[in-house]
Amino acid sequence: MEFIQDYATLLPRLLPASLANPLLTLLTTTLGITRTLQTNLSPLITRVITQPDVATVLLLLAIFFISLKILDMMYRAVIFWVNMVIRLVFWGSIVVLGLWVWNRGVDGFVDDISGLFEYWTGEYEKYSGEVKKFQQQEKGQIRMKTEQKRRGWR
Repeated sequence: MEFIQDYATLLPRLLPASLANPLLTLLTTTLGITRTLQTNLSPLITRVITQPDVATVLLLLAIFFISLKILDMMYRAVIFWVNMVIRLVFWGSIVVLGLWVWNRGVDGFVDDISGLFEYWTGEYEKYSGEVKKFQQQEKGQIRMKTEQKRRGWR
């Protein structure tokens, strides 16, 4: 600190006034803040050094606080990217839908949507029929097993 104070007086001679004045005010402010911190924090630092239990607790609290800050930053970064992907998908789908309507016209768009709806409704009916058949087969097998158990070992 004294090294900086010794050479701070040479700044106005070596540098132009437009650069020396802000630098000098920055240096004096920084030195004042460090001296204030030294005078106010030195009792705390000596107490922590003399009582290691307090130092351990303070170190654990500092590590806990820093880890929570890091987790918060990671959470915010992940949420930012998730929100950005959701927005990109939303606005991209709106653009694609608009281009589809623009290229096909409103009537062609309605025809395409009704065709897609009919196709997927047919697929749903087909697979729901297969599921119903499978469920009926399962019920039939369960009934046969219960009837066999009722008959016993004949």
